[in-house]
Amino acid sequence: MEFYSQDAASAANAAACTSLFAGHTVLLPAVSNANLGQLTLDLMINTLLQNGEAFDVELTRVGHLLSEAAPPIAGGAAFATQQPNTLCLNLEVYQSKARKLTIIQQRAPVLPGRAHAFSQELVEWAIKSKVATLGVVAGCDDMLRHDPNMMSRPIRTIYSADATQLDEAFLTRFEGLTTNTEGGQEATETSASSSADQWKPIRGAGLAPLLHAECDEQKLPFIAWVMPCAEGNNVPDAAAMTTQLFRSLRITPKQTPDPVAMPSSMPQMLPFAFPPSWNQLFGRGPDVSLYL
Repeated sequence: MEFYSQDAASAANAAACTSLFAGHTVLLPAVSNANLGQLTLDLMINTLLQNGEAFDVELTRVGHLLSEAAPPIAGGAAFATQQPNTLCLNLEVYQSKARKLTIIQQRAPVLPGRAHAFSQELVEWAIKSKVATLGVVAGCDDMLRHDPNMMSRPIRTIYSADATQLDEAFLTRFEGLTTNTEGGQEATETSASSSADQWKPIRGAGLAPLLHAECDEQKLPFIAWVMPCAEGNNVPDAAAMTTQLFRSLRITPKQTPDPVAMPSSMPQMLPFAFPPSWNQLFGRGPDVSLYL
């Protein structure tokens, strides 16, 4: 896997990658059920590009990755800040230097039979670039769950079971992490003896389990956010997952709502900016007269 900086004709060397990504949390989607990971990072990127000042985050595109295991595709502009004639590439890389946050947006699945190769080379690239943590955002199949409470749709946070990777720096990098399993809206999975055990009850999460196993083998800290979902209009799911990511990464708006005007029981509304590429993505809602 090679990184090409913005408008560069040749791949960046290891020293250049280290200077860009050392100490960063790298987020990428698992091409998974309902494309939830890609939708979430689309919403996150567009929000920080368009409304970055509201969160005190400056996000810029720094380049893209190139892998023989993933198809090199190009498409139209996806975000509000891009010119209409701008092309979007597979594995584009966006970064906030101040936050030490890097986001990789994967637009197409890996080639058939290359899943293990892609996972291995991505983790190897991250290690060579001195990345601090690899984070994956994924959806899982809501129809194949075996949870005790099937009415809830918790966002699960799964991270390295290896105790040697659960150092103080990792646990304090993300909001709400502990070494124990917690209940509630966000379920934290860390008690299993291996990464494979943590993913046994989850289906449809794409390459997330493979990336977790590869990170454990290479001793790279790993974290994943996984939400059960079904195919359909997944904009509400993407908004819920993005809200959780902002909370975990401690990205909060500079101006908070007046506590007198907002009931304390209501969650804080974030100033999301939905990507223009989502226009007519899911079509119109059903005619309400059908239910009258």
